[in-house]
Amino acid sequence: MDPPGRNEFDQSSPELLQDKQSTSVNEVSQNLSPSPEDLRNYDWQLLQEHYTDAMEIHGAAEEDLRAQISKLLEVFMAWSQTTVVRDEVRALKRFRTQVQHVQNSEDNLEKKRKHYMDVVKAFESALALLNGRLRP
Repeated sequence: MDPPGRNEFDQSSPELLQDKQSTSVNEVSQNLSPSPEDLRNYDWQLLQEHYTDAMEIHGAAEEDLRAQISKLLEVFMAWSQTTVVRDEVRALKRFRTQVQHVQNSEDNLEKKRKHYMDVVKAFESALALLNGRLRP
């Protein structure tokens, strides 16, 4: 592979290679459109090799990027799973707390019911005693 900055098209023919210090704007525009003779003499095999090499380099870079993205996606998936698991654990704790609160409320309500029933029985007993004393 040629060093960076060197153009593959500069190697086409000696006619196209001119002294860069003496090149004017008109000469540059003429050099950009080679003649049909220059195109016939151009080393197309070399161009194809440069193209193939460049595509291999870019393919390797693309594969590296895919690997990096894959690793980042794995990290993201692990992170998102931990937040999901954490939220599920919190929801389960919240549910257990609610169930415990309901059970405690039901137990307290049952205790109050028994207490009121005992109070009613006590009043009934007191009334029965009072009714029994009032009838001589």
